[in-house]
Amino acid sequence: MPFPIFPPPAFTSDLDYTTGIQLIGQITIRFGPNPEDVLKKLKVDRIKITPRKLYPTSFARMLAKIAYSYAFAEGVLNALDGESVVLPSILGKRDEIGLWVGTVEEPIKSTQGLLHRLALFEDREQGFLMAEVQLFSDSQTPSYHVILGKLR
Repeated sequence: MPFPIFPPPAFTSDLDYTTGIQLIGQITIRFGPNPEDVLKKLKVDRIKITPRKLYPTSFARMLAKIAYSYAFAEGVLNALDGESVVLPSILGKRDEIGLWVGTVEEPIKSTQGLLHRLALFEDREQGFLMAEVQLFSDSQTPSYHVILGKLR
């Protein structure tokens, strides 16, 4: 399963930004049996995997939806000064998801026994409510930051 690697959210960096989100790489995580064991079981000498087309904007919007929904469920959206900045991108009204979503630059964290990891935090230095989303966190997958909005 491929996981896209994005730059940090453009709003918090000095990167040039236009629209959408920039894909700078990917990490592929293997789930299921070991490929060598499959080769032996099938009595073949190779397996061909056809790469799938990546949809980085859709993936980033999904991450933002997860973060927004989690913040709503936790009741922390009332800490925002107005509407969430990422909401127009989630709804497809603006093509600016790269402003609000990006890959965490820190080393990949692995959490045993925890399928997905979600965290909310206040970045007081920049004045934002942010979320960290890590899907399949027990499998060395990347984490993503989502800027949810400006704090009051």
